Formats: sequence, structure tokens, C-alpha cells
Amino acid sequence: MTLNQNPIFEMASKDPLNMSHMLIIFIAGFIASLFGTLIGGSSLVTIPTLLLLGLPPHTAIGTDRFGIMGVCLAGWYQFHRKKLIDYRIGFTMAVPVIIGSFIGASLCMEISEVALKWIIIGVSLFCLAFLLWNPKLGVEPGQQSAGKAKYIGGIFLAFGVGVYVGIYGAMGATLLMYILILWFGQTFLKSAGTVKIAAFSMNAMAAVVFGYNGAIAYDLAFPMFCGCFMGSSIGAYYSDRIGNVWIKRFFLVLLSILIVKLIV
Repeated sequence: MTLNQNPIFEMASKDPLNMSHMLIIFIAGFIASLFGTLIGGSSLVTIPTLLLLGLPPHTAIGTDRFGIMGVCLAGWYQFHRKKLIDYRIGFTMAVPVIIGSFIGASLCMEISEVALKWIIIGVSLFCLAFLLWNPKLGVEPGQQSAGKAKYIGGIFLAFGVGVYVGIYGAMGATLLMYILILWFGQTFLKSAGTVKIAAFSMNAMAAVVFGYNGAIAYDLAFPMFCGCFMGSSIGAYYSDRIGNVWIKRFFLVLLSILIVKLIV
């Protein structure tokens, strides 16, 4: 089958409505990833957009996982150039996140989503209060222990986030940033770079699973990936000009929105 015979591309080329949907998700991905690459939360924009475009929930999530890889890859490249990635911590977190996400997916039918939601609200409220109480946290590098205990603790915390991602999904990268800032003492810029390794790993694995089960709309996934890639490239490129102080402010606003959204 040639590219022109592929039904996905035939639909995209002949259906004006589908073309408009592709443009909409491209723009949504671009805008969401401009700041999403710095503070997480891109899916808070892209998943609702995909649902509004008529995708079923599982397909919307699968398509989003594919598209969000654009945020991770572009951000990974730009932050690597700026030397703002701690690869030892990044890969240490990536493995337990992937394992945890598999376990979480198998437990998703046994754990109350309402109970999980209130756990996330509690964790987010704690982080919000802790960040407000410590104005230098995330702005200036903390004291980072090189001992094994720090990394072992980080592995268990990342595993917990992986389980959450497998069950619930949204804001996984933001939760990983909690660990990097509060546990490893990283700045917001450093955490935004380091988190890309684990975030790409868990989104790529999820995309493979959703794709295998036919739950990705590729005619929307590819333009979303491109929009996310471009937005993330720009956001990460100008990240050091924005600085840790403003990134922290954006992060606190995002946390507040997340808490209100979960409660309401």
C-alpha cells in the first residue's frame, strides 16, 4: 500500500472537516507545550481538545500520549544543549516509572478513582504550601546528597508516580517534577530538563500499548506531535530567559488550577 492509498491520509486529504481538526489540534499542541515543557500539564489542554473533536476517551488518551512525545523529545534536545539534564537521576527515575505504569494499568479497575483523586489533591496541596513556605525552593539549587539512599528513595517515589500514571494518567510529568524539586533539590529549570527522560519513556510505552490496541487516531496524532514539538522547542529554548522565579510562579498557578479542577 502506498502513502496515498493509506485510508488515514486519504481521509485527511479529502475531508475538509478533518483538515480543520488537524489544524485545531496542531495549534492546541503548540500552545499547550510552550509552557508545558517547563511546568508540565500540556495534556490539560490537549486531551479536552481531542474529546471536543469527537474522539472516544480511550482514543483521545492514546492519541495524546503519542502527541506528547513531541514535548519530551524537543525539550530533551534543548535542555541537553543547555546542560540542564541530570542523566543519572533521569534514567534512575525512568525505569521504575515504566514498571509502575504497567502495574498501575493492571490495578486500574480495583482502585477507586475518587479515592485516588483525593490523594492527588492532598499531595498537590502539600506541595503548593511547601513551595509557598520556602520561596527559595526550586529557585536556587538545594543540597543534593550523592548517597545511595537518596536514589533508592527516588526510585520508590518514581515507581509510585508510575503506578498513578497507569491508573489515572494526567499530570504525571508534574508529579515527577515534585520529586526532582522536593527530594533531589533541583531548580525548576533543571527539573524541567531532567524530567524529559522519564516522561518520554512512559509516554512512548503508553503509545505503543494504545497503538497496539488500535486506540490512536494517527491523522490527529501526527499534527499534534508536530505542534507539541515546535511549542516545546520554543519554550525550552527561551527557558533560561524566563528563569526559575517565573517558572515557579507558572508552576504554582498550574498547581492551583489542578487542585480546583479536581475538587470541582
